[in-house]
Amino acid sequence: MEDQQIFRVALAVAMVGIVGMIVFANDISPREIKIKEMTHSMADEEVILDCFVEQVKKASGSDTYFLRVNDGTAKTTIVLFEGTAHEIEKGGLNLKLLNNRRIRATGTVTNYKGAMELVLKDQNSLKLI
Repeated sequence: MEDQQIFRVALAVAMVGIVGMIVFANDISPREIKIKEMTHSMADEEVILDCFVEQVKKASGSDTYFLRVNDGTAKTTIVLFEGTAHEIEKGGLNLKLLNNRRIRATGTVTNYKGAMELVLKDQNSLKLI
């Protein structure tokens, strides 16, 4: 009889866990925002931006790229550090050719010298749309 009770408790806990995962699944994935919604309180939060690339700059002395982007509500900078930039270019996307292209970027909101930026972490963080 004891084994049946343990089994029932385990089954109930598993069911509660599965229901919880389903309910909170949207909170786990990054949310899509507009640039004007980026605030200092969002620092370190992962978000998604759909935007238009206005300018691509490469840092002097490194392979870090800065994409100046606009989504119609505001402008910001997307930062691709060397490792991420190399991964993206190995995947066949030439970063220098992103000017005047629409992209979907998933990254971490950061505050650099008072300005909000988005830092991409890997090659899956940038998609052409």
